[in-house]
Amino acid sequence: MSKKVIKVVLKENIRKLGKSNDLVEVSAGYARNFLVPNKMATIATSGILKQQKFYAAVKEEKLKVAKEDAKKIQQLLEGIEKFSVTKKTGDGQNIFGSVTEKEISQIIKNATNIDVEKQKIFLPEIKTVGIYNIEIKLLIELTANVQLQVLPELN
Repeated sequence: MSKKVIKVVLKENIRKLGKSNDLVEVSAGYARNFLVPNKMATIATSGILKQQKFYAAVKEEKLKVAKEDAKKIQQLLEGIEKFSVTKKTGDGQNIFGSVTEKEISQIIKNATNIDVEKQKIFLPEIKTVGIYNIEIKLLIELTANVQLQVLPELN
């Protein structure tokens, strides 16, 4: 006697089974007794499969547009090459405080009129005057590398 298997579309992420909107095969009992009553999945009918293909196509198109926009932003940021910020300095080359992601986001906004979220900016610890490499994650696989020049503030 073979196990009866049916296809379901997951409504939420389920560990060891799949992510939301994935089409998976599970045993009929598991689907009927657990997944469907707990609204974690729906049984895959032809209408639901068509709807899922439509959503996948829309998602793919949005991702394509986002990649194009991110590439334009990357080219613009890397074309500028270097951003500058002035900070108060103490003895020698040490600055008071440090440069934060929020400050860099504001510098980029002022220079290029592009909003970059501070969570997407990765920078080393900046405590002295000098030039630092900053990495800006535009998408998962797309980053822009720019330089930040920290200058002493003249009194």
